[in-house]
Amino acid sequence: MSLLAQHTEKKALKVLANTLRFFEHTDLLFISAEDAHKAREAENTIKAIIESNGYQSVYKKGKGTRIFKNKQKHYENELF
Repeated sequence: MSLLAQHTEKKALKVLANTLRFFEHTDLLFISAEDAHKAREAENTIKAIIESNGYQSVYKKGKGTRIFKNKQKHYENELF
């Protein structure tokens, strides 16, 4: 059972981001079309959770998974 909060903490997002690397090579495995579709849906859902909280995840072999805060540029003059 999970504890519900107003905001998802960064530690929870990191745990979710760590699971994304296991989805990378599922296309090389022999699985049914239905299971492949469900796996892709799960991957997209996890990515959506991370991105909706303002983060981006990057996995590099040998360095592990890192999450970065998305930087949004705000301009006073909207013409840019």
